Amino acid sequence: MSLQRAPAWVLAMIALAPALAHAAAEQLTGDRFIEVMQDNTLSGTTAGGAAYNLYFLPGGEVTYDDATGARDRGRWFLDPEGDVCVSFETVEDGAAQCYRVEIDGRTVTWKGKAGGETGVRGDVAESFLSPH
Repeated sequence: MSLQRAPAWVLAMIALAPALAHAAAEQLTGDRFIEVMQDNTLSGTTAGGAAYNLYFLPGGEVTYDDATGARDRGRWFLDPEGDVCVSFETVEDGAAQCYRVEIDGRTVTWKGKAGGETGVRGDVAESFLSPH
């Protein structure tokens, strides 16, 4: 098939291919983290397979609930590099854990600043954004 006879959607995909090939995860820091999390639910699956919801609320409050009935609340803030730090009442004795957060489409990845890839609250295996 020649390009002149190709359906419009094929031509559109050819035109978009370079942009799609170069799409990469975006690091969420500072105001960008706040913009992305505002009016969204961070959902996913824990390492044990339970569905969860995590909400970053204005003013620095964060709440967590999952399908096992676990509930937690805590505080979030941005560190000097613009990365997010979270402390929950029942995890790590309330100590703040800081993360580099990346988003790729709707998939959110949490990388512990202390090293390694990890999940917020320690047991989150998969995270994605969904509008409220």
